[in-house]
Amino acid sequence: MAIRKLTLGTQERAWIAKAFAFYPYPSASFYHFKNKEKIERYILLNISVMLEYCAIYSLDDQAVMLISDEKSVTPIFAYFRLLIGMIKILGWKDLYKNMEFGSRGGSSQEIQLRKEGKSIHIELLAVKQEAWNHGYMSRLLKDAKEMAKERGCLCIIETDEEHKKQKYLHNGFLLYKTRILNEEASIFDLRYDPSKDHTD
Repeated sequence: MAIRKLTLGTQERAWIAKAFAFYPYPSASFYHFKNKEKIERYILLNISVMLEYCAIYSLDDQAVMLISDEKSVTPIFAYFRLLIGMIKILGWKDLYKNMEFGSRGGSSQEIQLRKEGKSIHIELLAVKQEAWNHGYMSRLLKDAKEMAKERGCLCIIETDEEHKKQKYLHNGFLLYKTRILNEEASIFDLRYDPSKDHTD
């Protein structure tokens, strides 16, 4: 399997959205979503914004990873497009609830690291449903870690799912911070520091 850069067409975006919508573990990000169709629309909207500032990598068209760094800048119009899209998907009331809920744990490590210097951020990592449990996530994470080694910087990722957190820990990431949203939901900030990796 060779990692390569690509652009995301309609078909690729569709399977990524379905992979998130039908993931069998609960996600705090979708706490106020009523159904899977809204989750798919939300993911498609976010992908359209991420494409403005992320590099896209793929493994045999079965897995995709979007990465940004400290130089990545989201165009201001993209924020407005995201807000308008979210209003259409959730409505004002549920959008407010979702934003308030997500802000309870405080700021992310990405905000801190952008001020401090170099880092790469895995914004999105998705594997086709039929390719789950075939090692694609581990391979993408390995390649992201190699990028961090080459740049001499941290590689960071966040998740609000315990199952994914355990996978990231298994692949050499360390838990940096847990942002508690309520008794049932948290956001986990994880990072890989190549200067502390002694596995080679």
